[in-house]
Amino acid sequence: MSRSAARYPAVALVGGLTLVELLVSLALGVLLSAGMVSAYLGAKRNLFYEDQIARMQENGRYAMRLLSRELAMSGFYGGLPAGTRALPVPVSADCSAGNWALDSSQPMDLVNDYAGQSPPMSVHLVTLTCLDHSAIAPETDLLALKRTAADASLDHGVPAANMSASTVERWYLRADSDNRPEWVKLRAADLYDPGNTLPSLSYWEAVSKVFFVRAYANDKDDGIPSLCMETLAGAAMTSRCLVEGVENLQLEFGIDADDDGVPNQYTAAPTATEMQQTVAVRIHLLLRSISKLTGHHDDKSYHLGQKVLAARGDAYLRRVLSATVLLRNHTAAGG
Repeated sequence: MSRSAARYPAVALVGGLTLVELLVSLALGVLLSAGMVSAYLGAKRNLFYEDQIARMQENGRYAMRLLSRELAMSGFYGGLPAGTRALPVPVSADCSAGNWALDSSQPMDLVNDYAGQSPPMSVHLVTLTCLDHSAIAPETDLLALKRTAADASLDHGVPAANMSASTVERWYLRADSDNRPEWVKLRAADLYDPGNTLPSLSYWEAVSKVFFVRAYANDKDDGIPSLCMETLAGAAMTSRCLVEGVENLQLEFGIDADDDGVPNQYTAAPTATEMQQTVAVRIHLLLRSISKLTGHHDDKSYHLGQKVLAARGDAYLRRVLSATVLLRNHTAAGG
């Protein structure tokens, strides 16, 4: 063997990838990458779906608890019987004519399937002029409720433990064991005055609300339907929104025609007389997701009691939530 051959041993030549092998490798890489991207997008979509569902359920439960409590308390005026109620007086900016906010004779009222175009008129022929009717979602119900707070701000001369010495004027039902009850406008701080801390005196804050569905939450262009209310705040009515994603509110009223405390029938369009005979109310809420879900197509119809809403055909998620509320104070109110 020559010295050059010993110094430089033979090395086996290693061949590269053929074009076919390279193309197959690239194809497999693309498939694996596409699978990973698809799995990531699917997981992200599922997470978004679950987040929207959870948010709808939470908002729906809150809205249902709120409406249920307000209905159960409607007509409560410090525990006073209907025959000894205070005469209504005007507030600074009322919701309708006739001293509506402090009129205890009709503690519950309804606007059935608001048609739009004009200020809503209730079953009791009350025109709710305080509402911006252009913002109310059409074909939804409006619910008006009136009462006093569940607990007295001043109970037989003793201020409530959680009452602050606020200087904001509010309306109170002044219940005096020696005189007829009356509505008075006071500051919470005034309830600490010696002239009010008498054993014969109790003060109950007035509560007057109109619940309605608005076509937007904060901005007219945000497109988020919301449950809102017009409420007696301080000495005047003011509007505020409570729950986003409430697209429709429908109510059915259980009518007790034979005065046995049990509803004989439920109707979505009660008369004024039937409203007075109501002993229970069914609440139906249509909840809608805040954002659209990519790839989703809403092709379902929704039953809100007796009302059926056609499929929207959009990419929003929707759910129906229903509950029945027994009215504890409405009959006693003479409403």
